[in-house]
Amino acid sequence: MSDTLIGVIIGGVIGSIAPFSTLVLGHYRWKREAKLEYLKAERIRLEGLFEKTLAKLAEGMKKGSYSSDMTSDIVVLMPKEVSEKYWEFITDKDKTELKQKHAYMDLAVEMKKALASLDSDIRKVVS
Repeated sequence: MSDTLIGVIIGGVIGSIAPFSTLVLGHYRWKREAKLEYLKAERIRLEGLFEKTLAKLAEGMKKGSYSSDMTSDIVVLMPKEVSEKYWEFITDKDKTELKQKHAYMDLAVEMKKALASLDSDIRKVVS
């Protein structure tokens, strides 16, 4: 093989490193930004859902009747921990006012924990 051909091959390899590294870094940046946008949107979605659900839950506790719309939101759309706390409350036969207040607080705490977890995930992506 001639020295010129080897020089051309080595030059081509060296010349292709910059575009390839730019492509890899661009993909990494895009992936990071997409994850950040998803986490922010998920936080906004859950925050609205939690607010709506807590209002419906308080109303349901006053009436002693819980809407199936609210129940399906809790079971399907919310984190598992929130759903578990809700089922603990619903399956309890003795729903005194004090137990209702504790259940409301427990659900609110689990919801805030889910938001705090998303906030932590967002901080990890940003930093």
